[in-house]
Amino acid sequence: MYIRTETMIPIASILITKGIAPGVMIALILGGAGASIPEVSLLSSIFKKKMVAAFVLCIFAVATITGYIFNMTL
Repeated sequence: MYIRTETMIPIASILITKGIAPGVMIALILGGAGASIPEVSLLSSIFKKKMVAAFVLCIFAVATITGYIFNMTL
């Protein structure tokens, strides 16, 4: 899924007021901006599959950990 950060901020504020945890929204914004389908397809044409998988795994790990940390601090 491709998510522009600029358009996701107003959507995120509405979802947070409806009850979604802020850490979930931070993780969604980071993951969507960091590993979008167009970006992954571009990277897969340049790099080997192992490198692209490592990239996506790192983005997923950073987004997940940041979401948990963000929820623990609030």
